Amino acid sequence: MTDATATTTVPAVQVRDRATWAELFFDLVLAFGVGQIAHLLAGHATWPVLGQCLLVLVPLWWAWVDVVMAMNAVHETSLQRVFLMLTALAVYGMAVAAPQALDNREQALLYAGSYLALRLLIGEAIRRECALYTIHPYRAGLAFALVLFGAATLPAPWREVCWAVAVIAELAAPVLLSGHLRRLAFGVNHLPERFGLFIIIALGENIFSVGAGVAKGPLDPVSLTALVLAFLIGCALWWLYFHLVASAVAHALRTHPTPAIVVRDVLSYGHLVLVAGLLLVSVGAVRTVHDPLRIPHSGTAGLLPVGAALILLTFCYTRRRMFGAASATRFYCGLVLLAAAAVAPLLPALAVLASTALLLLLVNAVEHWLISSGRSVPLVLRSRAFGAT
Repeated sequence: MTDATATTTVPAVQVRDRATWAELFFDLVLAFGVGQIAHLLAGHATWPVLGQCLLVLVPLWWAWVDVVMAMNAVHETSLQRVFLMLTALAVYGMAVAAPQALDNREQALLYAGSYLALRLLIGEAIRRECALYTIHPYRAGLAFALVLFGAATLPAPWREVCWAVAVIAELAAPVLLSGHLRRLAFGVNHLPERFGLFIIIALGENIFSVGAGVAKGPLDPVSLTALVLAFLIGCALWWLYFHLVASAVAHALRTHPTPAIVVRDVLSYGHLVLVAGLLLVSVGAVRTVHDPLRIPHSGTAGLLPVGAALILLTFCYTRRRMFGAASATRFYCGLVLLAAAAVAPLLPALAVLASTALLLLLVNAVEHWLISSGRSVPLVLRSRAFGAT
């Protein structure tokens, strides 16, 4: 799709300016699902388990995005609230089953059946109200849900293989069906708030998990130091997102030559990676606070800096998609965090936690100094094809 073609598409509309209480309730259900996955990874922090967690996280996220897009395009009524509550029930079933969905046949059927119910019953009911306004065609999502449900009874590893193929195909659908973006209408105030609210809920889940872990053990000085550092990481991540990114998304939706690209690449894809990064940060922080002085000698010791790096580099990707270039401060800090992850197996967990907190606080301080002194944040990764699909 060229920029000239994009300018003839359906313009952005302010269908709904603020999130509703029903939508916030729906967000809490998804947050429960992310928490379930985080607890599973925290108890079994291995790379195969991480892959399984991502496999059940993606349909949960995609279900949430599709419903957000559908509800964004209509004014809320009592009937729409009923649809939203029923959708929340389906997501709740997915969340309950997520930790064991790939290991247990009954849990797999609950997970896939709930996803199929969301797509087939509730999703179609909402689609009749606003078929032209959803970013992901519901019939494509229904096909993926049917594959998940059909493969739920297969033994391992065939269940994982079939689910992985379906999830990868669902991830690729918005790109392959990008022509649908020309019919997309959205609220430029509502969408940034919806996605921002979920980010802050995910940050809250991180703080809750770390605090709950400390409360179960002895409150010695080392554990309290780890707790403070983990909290500072949460504060730094909040600042990185809500000081600049949240307002930048709203601005991009109003000014980007192809606003639908912001919805697809920044909100749908970019925020999925942000949630995955927050998941890794949460698991890494919980494991560190549980035993701050251990030297793990394991590749999973780098989950915390890898998660933080993933968040920073995703900010670079989203800014490049919105404005044609990435922030040098976040890009280089992300690379340093990846280097820290490489040496993390050889260091005490508390040292990894402290270095991650220091780097995140440093990038915030540098950006604040640059902006407050009237300077511009240096840019990298400039794009010549700004706005192209």
